[in-house]
Amino acid sequence: ERGDSPTGSSFKPLSVLIVDDSMSVRKSLSQLIADAGYHATTAKDGLEAADAIRSSKPDVLITDLEMPNMNGLELAAHVRSEAQTRKLLIIMVTSRYTDKHREQAKLAGVDVFMTKPYSEIELLGHVRTASAAHA
Repeated sequence: ERGDSPTGSSFKPLSVLIVDDSMSVRKSLSQLIADAGYHATTAKDGLEAADAIRSSKPDVLITDLEMPNMNGLELAAHVRSEAQTRKLLIIMVTSRYTDKHREQAKLAGVDVFMTKPYSEIELLGHVRTASAAHA
């Protein structure tokens, strides 16, 4: 339930920023997140995401690895380098699945590494973990 509760205290749904250069992936992930009751915003690359993070402070970041301008690894490293976003949950969803990519993601500060095609249930489970910590 969004908005104000009957008691007058406002409930803020978990905010999820989805970053992918593919419009279809952004749309499908955004729909999945919104249907689960979370607030979804999107960005088409890491640079756009960095601006969005500065202005909106999301609770969860779901990012692709390969994108133009600033890729997912660079974005994760940027998020980890800032005091205000250091604890942000970062979920990387990518078609790259080698140990090298997984290790690079870990070193950049990615919390969860998922390969495409991903399980929607598993992805929402990770978001729900952040939601529990957020409450």
